[in-house]
Amino acid sequence: MTTVQDFPAQADALFAAGLAAHTEGRFDDAFARYEAALQLAPGHFDTLHHLGILGHDSGNYEFALEFLSEAIRIDPQVPAAYCNLGNIFKAIGERDAALDSYRQALALDPNHVNALYNMGNLLQDLGRYEEALARYDSAISLAPRDADVWNNCAAVLERLDRLHEALQAVEHAITIAPGHVNALTNRGNILVPLGRIDAALASYEQALALSPDHIEAHINLGSTLQLKDEHDRALASFDAVLALDPEHAEAHHRRGKVLRELKRNDEALAALQRAIVLKPDAAPFRCTLAHLVQAMGNFQGALDCFDAALAIDDSNLAVHNDRGIVLQRLRRFDEALACFEMILEKDPEHAEAALNRANVLQRLLRVEEALAAYDAIVARKGESASIWNNRGNAYEELRRFEEALACFDAAIALNPDYATAHWNRSLLNLQYGRLGDGWRGYEWRWQNESLGCYREKRDFAEPAWLGQESLEGKTILLFAEQGLGDSLQFCRYVPLVKARGARVVLEVQGPLTSLLAGLEGVDQVLGRGDPLPPFDYQCSLMSLPLAFGTEVDSIPAPAHYLAADPARVAAWRERLGPQARLRVGLAWSGNPLHNNDHNRSIALSHLAPLLAMDCEFVSLQKEHREQDIPVLDAAGVQRMDAHIGDFADTAALCELMDVVIAVDTSIAHLAGALGKPLWVLLPHVADWRWLTERSDTPWYPAGRLFRQGKVGDWAGVIESVKQALENLPHG
Repeated sequence: MTTVQDFPAQADALFAAGLAAHTEGRFDDAFARYEAALQLAPGHFDTLHHLGILGHDSGNYEFALEFLSEAIRIDPQVPAAYCNLGNIFKAIGERDAALDSYRQALALDPNHVNALYNMGNLLQDLGRYEEALARYDSAISLAPRDADVWNNCAAVLERLDRLHEALQAVEHAITIAPGHVNALTNRGNILVPLGRIDAALASYEQALALSPDHIEAHINLGSTLQLKDEHDRALASFDAVLALDPEHAEAHHRRGKVLRELKRNDEALAALQRAIVLKPDAAPFRCTLAHLVQAMGNFQGALDCFDAALAIDDSNLAVHNDRGIVLQRLRRFDEALACFEMILEKDPEHAEAALNRANVLQRLLRVEEALAAYDAIVARKGESASIWNNRGNAYEELRRFEEALACFDAAIALNPDYATAHWNRSLLNLQYGRLGDGWRGYEWRWQNESLGCYREKRDFAEPAWLGQESLEGKTILLFAEQGLGDSLQFCRYVPLVKARGARVVLEVQGPLTSLLAGLEGVDQVLGRGDPLPPFDYQCSLMSLPLAFGTEVDSIPAPAHYLAADPARVAAWRERLGPQARLRVGLAWSGNPLHNNDHNRSIALSHLAPLLAMDCEFVSLQKEHREQDIPVLDAAGVQRMDAHIGDFADTAALCELMDVVIAVDTSIAHLAGALGKPLWVLLPHVADWRWLTERSDTPWYPAGRLFRQGKVGDWAGVIESVKQALENLPHG
């Protein structure tokens, strides 16, 4: 018969059985044994203590707190209980309470290794690295063979940028425990900033050989592979993580980043959106998405993402800086300026914000202020290629060619591979008629990451043709890049390529295929994205002037090289009806996303002096901005946008105009290619293709240029056009 005196012994036995089950991971069995022990001895300290630990291990923290608190009430002199209580507080995010618990453990036993170790871990999480290091050092002095402590000590040293000491510490951990997967992973993390990339990869792979399911090793392996541009292998690493844990937000995030590098933007977008769904409070995820949609040309979407990131954490000035850059691209220059000035108020030494502020001042045509800002940056930070480049842009706005060229040369001297400076130098040479140097420099566009053509670069296996090889009996692919106007301007070179004996396949933007099917010298016209036939060589339309060594006096400029379809012309003539007055085609604005649209496009209201004339005005635009529509309707300008299908329609409509008046858009190039009288309205500093000073253009014999006499003076341009229009007979 069991007596009361037997209960403590039975409780001890049940506790021991529970502890064995707990150690083996059989939590339900452990709980049953512990609960039975408490039935016999409700104040059994060890059982209460380990029920608290069991609650922690199983994620039931409320349960854990209840039992550990009761254990401490029964015996408040056990350091391990306070240490485990600290672990529970840490798990539920009550970090101050966790630190207090560790301190209580150490007050009872200053040499309690677990308390020192766990307190060090928490201090590391809090970014208090020096304090964490002190706790690890104390733990190591007491337990010099503890590989976990050495490994975490190495992690803190890496955070403190004491990389060589960190490497020694983690190597010591691995010496103690050669199969320590976390230490092998951590060693890789330390080797990366030391520049030992291959050794880091080997360390991650060693960790994964021991533990194929180690998620951190897969993640870090993938990120390090990206540093070597081994994007396919990196993607495989992140996919391996998602095979283990489909809901791993960071893996989706990293996967999105590598997909962007692979130019698989739609997949990258899906991956990043999934990461945000899984972890909506991760500001870095939203920033990565912002950079992706910005690269895809969706600047408003990028702004929305940066705003969402800042709503989560507005302390990151780098994100504010990125937001200001997007505001620039949206041409919201006043807001961008305010953004950069806010950053500089908080951090006067923020070099990027200072440079971007100067850039915005330039875009606001406050050029002298921009130059002063660049000078201030140089005085404070010293010379840099980017500052010289941007000074060159400022001098270009002032039309000070030689000074601008000297700035670009200085930028290139500091950084010979600086693609942006080479690109800007090429545009300057082209604008001032030094076409040979200009075309050679223009090839740097393929290395200039800020340009859309860089992001859309074609990776053909077939060699590029730049005029050297014979094309006799060969097939060459000529492909469009950049805008519609570029394609219309440079397709003039197709007959010259054909004359070299080639079969010419021309790939252009979809809206141009019908029109360019009739271009002399074309054997096959394809829309972008159509399957390509076999070919021997390839060349961008924009590289053909280089291939043919074009100078100002050798620009191929026939009276016209495109023609409208007669059937479409007849249909448009019927739609327009009989002509009784001078018929004037208008195009006053282009793509609002164009980087220079704020300079080249005009509000329709500025054309009021023209619209009051006794002429028949026809809009040649397929799209109209909202603010222009009331003016359009009030002025009686004929709108044909509902009937325009593609550029073959626009060409037929242009053919019926006595004169086409356009800003620098694709309509201007279309009218010029058709040989129509073309009047181009240009800002003070126009695009390179219109050269400088001239009122004519070597590209279009029937073209006439009307330039601003000073920055922003559209009124003077319109008055000149009005006078010219008064003297023009209708046809």
